Amino acid sequence: MRHFLRWAMAAVLALGACAGAAVGAEMLFGDPASLVTSSSPSLLGPITENGRTGWDCAPEHAATAHTAAAAGLPHD
Repeated sequence: MRHFLRWAMAAVLALGACAGAAVGAEMLFGDPASLVTSSSPSLLGPITENGRTGWDCAPEHAATAHTAAAAGLPHD
C-alpha cells in the first residue's frame, strides 16, 4: 500500500508539472496578446506629487503632509 501511494503521488506531481509547463508555453507562444500589459483601473487616477486625483482621504492627506505633525505621526 505504501508503494502504491508513493507512485500515485509521483504521478500526480508529474501530471501537475506537465500541465503547468503546457500552460506556460501556451501563454508564451500561443497568444502574444496575453503578454500585453493591462491598462490601469478606471477608478484610480494617476499618482502625482499632489497625491492621487479623485481621492480625498486621511491616508492621502498624511502622505502629502509637509511635516510629521501634519501627517499625524507621533513625536520621537
